[in-house]
Amino acid sequence: MLRYTVRFASSGMRPARGLTGMADEGRGRELPQPVRAANAGPVTEDEVTEWLGTAGKSPSAAPPGAARPEPDAEPEPASWLGAGLAALIVIPALVVGSLSVVAVRHLAGTRGSGPPSAAPARHEAAVRAEAAAWVAEQVSPGVTVSCDQAMCAALAARGFPRRDLLALGPVSPDPRHSTVVVETAAVRVLFGTSLDLAWAPAVLASFGSGPAGITVRVIASHGAAAYQTALVADLAARKAAGARLLTDRQISVTAAARAQLAAGLVDLRVLSALTALARHQPVSLVEFGNIGPGASAGVPLRFVDLSQADRTAGMSSAAYVRSVRAVLSGLNSKVRPVRAVPVVLPDGQAVLRTEFTAPSLLGASGTPGSL
Repeated sequence: MLRYTVRFASSGMRPARGLTGMADEGRGRELPQPVRAANAGPVTEDEVTEWLGTAGKSPSAAPPGAARPEPDAEPEPASWLGAGLAALIVIPALVVGSLSVVAVRHLAGTRGSGPPSAAPARHEAAVRAEAAAWVAEQVSPGVTVSCDQAMCAALAARGFPRRDLLALGPVSPDPRHSTVVVETAAVRVLFGTSLDLAWAPAVLASFGSGPAGITVRVIASHGAAAYQTALVADLAARKAAGARLLTDRQISVTAAARAQLAAGLVDLRVLSALTALARHQPVSLVEFGNIGPGASAGVPLRFVDLSQADRTAGMSSAAYVRSVRAVLSGLNSKVRPVRAVPVVLPDGQAVLRTEFTAPSLLGASGTPGSL
């Protein structure tokens, strides 16, 4: 509760004049300052300034030419009475208004779910978790992955070996000696566009968009030009290997798989594994593809969907899966798939998806990160 006191002169009081005389004689006289009660509640500085304006200015702050009282002039009680009445009416209204603003702002703030930065932070964390899960599952073990501190921690939490993580920072080594770089906002601040233009032209997968977007890239340690040269040579080798596979009588293909093989789109490791599998049993190819959204067009396809061939119709599905896995698990580590799992396609067809890790090897005898 606010209390205001109006004091009158103790002597020389004159009879009160009319309203016009009160207004005239009240000009230039200092108004009594309101006293704020201790329990009035918090009022911030900006709110006081916004609502009270210049009410607290002293007479010395009045503009030049404003009327000033005579030094020896006797105070007029009628003028003091007018000022006091004005204070009793106006000042409480202003204070109530300012307190109302405080209450409204407080209530508006408490209705939200948190500070403005909470939602973007949650979105960024969700995108980071999605990218970390993909890298931990798809990237070959034993290769070096460059990442910022937060992403490296997320990858380690997903089981990616810490010894294979290179944390990037202002004084960290150049990521060109890694095999894969996880490009986050923090990494873009460090290297700008030099990664995609000079050292990491191929995208394995992309997650999210805008500032929270994350891109998983292949590092070309000898530069983008050398990577493109190797990619062209690898494409020619993939076309030749695909053509040979199409002539194998042990292998049957769908129209979609035939087009992919003829175009040289399939990873050489996949082609080598299929050639080895065809030596042991009939192979039926449904389609090839990549796991992960947003891969570059030139990145070789790393998985193949196999269906049970007609000539193996006498085998149960479980027996077919065991026989394929047995052959593939005995292959050389350079051409051995990381997993073979049953999958049901959108059209309802059951297949055995055989996957190879990223990145693809450019060259039949290449090793990850050799470029």
